[in-house]
Amino acid sequence: MSLYRDIPSPKTSGTASSDNAAYVEKRIREELVDLGVLNESDNESEDEVLAELTAKQQELRELTEYNATQLQLLKDTATEYMKQQEIRHRIDTIDDEVCDTYRNFMLKKHKKIPYTKKEKEQATRLLNEREYLNKQLQESSFLSMT
Repeated sequence: MSLYRDIPSPKTSGTASSDNAAYVEKRIREELVDLGVLNESDNESEDEVLAELTAKQQELRELTEYNATQLQLLKDTATEYMKQQEIRHRIDTIDDEVCDTYRNFMLKKHKKIPYTKKEKEQATRLLNEREYLNKQLQESSFLSMT
């Protein structure tokens, strides 16, 4: 009896490699039983091992799915946090500009120089933009808490 007599070629059969491996394993088991190396009762202990492996494989699949879900949640949270950090950075930049504008206003007030329309518009624009960004940050923070 030849071990390789009925093994289908992967190129000609079109079956998956796991099907081919299962067939080879079956043929090897039959040969070992025929040679007296294995008993038919040995299959029961192997079936227990196979059942345990299958159960552990299912646990691993569930754990992998859970990890993928947690990873996506972490990625979404990090993305949201990065957006909030960008808004905070823009607010800090505007705060610096507001402080500079305020200093200029105080200097002009001290020297009794009138403010130009352009300076007033710039101050108003900066304050409006800061208010808008603060609202955006609050909404973003509120959404991330829910």
